[in-house]
Amino acid sequence: MPNTHVRAAAEGMPDVNRRRLLNLTGAGLALAATAATVRNVSAAPIDAPAEHPDAALFQLEQEMEEAHARMERASKANTRVSRKIEALLPPRPIHPRDWEKQKSKMPAHLKQQWDDGLKNVLFADIAKRDWQSEPVRAWFEAIDREKAQVQASWDEWKALKDERYRERNYDALEEAFNTCVSEVDEFTKRICSIPAHTFEGMAVKLRAHVRSGGEIEKEEMYLDDYALASIAADIRRLATAGGAA
Repeated sequence: MPNTHVRAAAEGMPDVNRRRLLNLTGAGLALAATAATVRNVSAAPIDAPAEHPDAALFQLEQEMEEAHARMERASKANTRVSRKIEALLPPRPIHPRDWEKQKSKMPAHLKQQWDDGLKNVLFADIAKRDWQSEPVRAWFEAIDREKAQVQASWDEWKALKDERYRERNYDALEEAFNTCVSEVDEFTKRICSIPAHTFEGMAVKLRAHVRSGGEIEKEEMYLDDYALASIAADIRRLATAGGAA
């Protein structure tokens, strides 16, 4: 075959500076990328906002609120059952402890006889009552009979009440409620075991403290409470970090 010279591809090209060519090529790629971005903007994923430093506390608080709602429902259900049972019981008699607080006092003249007799009796013989005058002994015997009657009435009513509650399987309902209470308390402990990095996180701990039965700004708010101890640790840590900065 004849030797046919083929002109090189570079022949006939304008004299273009190599650096400028690279720059133009880069600009073209950038434009192409921009165009592709515009075309696909709806399909491109949007970066999620940075996670809050106390996101774990917020998540636990939400779960705790759900547990607290279950506890409230169980409490209301148990209250309804209890009210129905109490409505069917006979009138509640006086409790023996309340009777003791309001029982009749010994009349003054009998108290004087009792004091006079007490002066002449040995300590070991006080309980025998044979040293007391007849009127004093009669008064004590009447009080003893009344006390026994009060106790018997209470025991009878209490036995009937317990039987009615057993018929409604109330112990199981109370156990379910107690489980809910323990669940809420456990959430409080979990929340307080996580260091808070913001005041919002500390507020979660305060709300958890209240949800589990704690008090805020009252005398019942003890310094050794684990919620408040946890918040105190947060404050110390943040204060130290701020001082170091």
